[in-house]
Amino acid sequence: MNRTFMLGYLQGVIEAAPAVLSASKTDEFATAMVIQHLRHAGIDSLAIHDFLIDDAHLDPRMVSRYMNLNADELESAQANILNQAR
Repeated sequence: MNRTFMLGYLQGVIEAAPAVLSASKTDEFATAMVIQHLRHAGIDSLAIHDFLIDDAHLDPRMVSRYMNLNADELESAQANILNQAR
């Protein structure tokens, strides 16, 4: 999967996130979504980590926190963030 596609996917998630989310919560939501999506696509963890930090310029601490979650935990994190939008 190329970087252009991954950046486009990230941008699409950010644009589709609820407008009531703060910028930091939108970044968290997008990080969790991208990690989950790229894992399903078979991208290795190091490539995902490097993409999110080097190409997408997301906070390294936040990326590391979400990289340590499994699929169920990522889904729960996304749901919790979206529940804050209500």
